[in-house]
Amino acid sequence: MMSDYESLRRQVEEYMIAAEEFVRQGEMHRAYWEFEKAYAVIEKEGTTEQILTLWEHAAAGFTSAEAPLQAAHSHLHIARIHDAAERIAEARDSFLAAANAFASVRNKDREIWLIIANALEQAIEHTITLDNASMAIELLFKCAAVHQKETGYTTDAINCLERAQLLLNQVPNHPREEDIKELLQFLVERSS
Repeated sequence: MMSDYESLRRQVEEYMIAAEEFVRQGEMHRAYWEFEKAYAVIEKEGTTEQILTLWEHAAAGFTSAEAPLQAAHSHLHIARIHDAAERIAEARDSFLAAANAFASVRNKDREIWLIIANALEQAIEHTITLDNASMAIELLFKCAAVHQKETGYTTDAINCLERAQLLLNQVPNHPREEDIKELLQFLVERSS
């Protein structure tokens, strides 16, 4: 008689084979759905590390298949797993990978821009926790630009720039210093 673990392993394997087949056929949405099904099975019975491996496999596969939307969603899963395990640097890197993958989606709607901004905000929090003020300033500027140009959330853009300005005290002569000052001034004037 087959053990529960063995039948579980077989089921996950079948979903993975189906996912790879859909990737070969260029049906990325269906491939992603197969990963979601495998995830549901592992989540019930498996370990966090098995779930992490599943999504890392998915992210790598979708990235090499040039399917940025599915790669981005896979990176978000990875980021949340690292977040829950309090692996701050890994979580930050995964949120950044997700933001970058979403940014390379061809036809981005407002919802995708909001997800990009959210992933950047998560990465910013982790970067600040890791005491990397220079990188945090860069990411805050990037996030402000996304809000200004794409989401229309001027207040959020201003907040990002004001936070970046506070961090500039820790990093004298940061290359973004002038850009931050100019964009902040422009947004404040426009919104008053």
